[in-house]
Amino acid sequence: MKQIGLLFVCLLLYSCGKEDPPKAPEPSTLIFPTQNLDCTQGELVNGVTRKIPFQWGAAKGAESYELHITQLSSGAKTIQRTELTSLEIPLATANAYSWKVVASNTQVIETTDSALWYFFNAGSETTHAPFPATALTPISGSQFSMPVDGLVSLRWSGADIDNDLETYELLLGTDPIPSNKQALASPTTTQFSFSVSAGQTYYWQIISIDRQGNTTPSAVFDFKIKE
Repeated sequence: MKQIGLLFVCLLLYSCGKEDPPKAPEPSTLIFPTQNLDCTQGELVNGVTRKIPFQWGAAKGAESYELHITQLSSGAKTIQRTELTSLEIPLATANAYSWKVVASNTQVIETTDSALWYFFNAGSETTHAPFPATALTPISGSQFSMPVDGLVSLRWSGADIDNDLETYELLLGTDPIPSNKQALASPTTTQFSFSVSAGQTYYWQIISIDRQGNTTPSAVFDFKIKE
C-alpha cells in the first residue's frame, strides 16, 4: 500500500512539474487606420505622400509584429517588423490599401494574423472605388462534408467610402479563375445558394460596382466538398 501511495505522489509531482508547451500568440486587435474609411491623419509630404500612424493592440504571447500593407491597385506590398504596437509608414495618397498585423514569438514556428482591414489614404479625389468584397461564408480554403440538402450558401460583404455601391457580380465555377457569371436575386444582394457535388472544389469572386462605374474585384475564394 505504501508503494502505491509513493507512486501516486511521484506521478502527482511529475504532472505538476510539467510545463505547458509554448503556444502561438493570440491575434492583435487593429486600431488605426479605421476599417473602410478615408484616412486623413498623418503628416503630408510633398502633397503626394502621407505618413500614416498605424496602431494595433498588444497580442498575448507576442514578442514582435510584422505590419503588412498592400496597395490594392498595384498589389505592391510593404512589410515592416517591430516590437512596438505602432509604426508610422509613408504611403502615396489617393490610393486604397489593406493592412494586417502578424504576431510572433521565438518559442513557436506558428504566427498569428490579425483581421484584414481596408482604408483609403485621402488625396484630392472626388470619388472612390469600392473596397474589395470580403467572403463571410464559406471561409476561403475550408473543407466540409456534403450538406444534407446539397446546397451551399455563399455570403459576402462590401463597403464603399462614398456609400454608393450599386451592384455586385458573382463569378463562380470549378476553375481556379472563375468566369461563369451568376444571376443574383437583386443587384445588391450579398448571398447566393447553389447545388454542389462531393469531392469538388469551387472558386468564386465578387465584383463590386458603384454608381460612378468604379469596379473592384475581390480575391478569388475557394472551398471544397469532401468525398
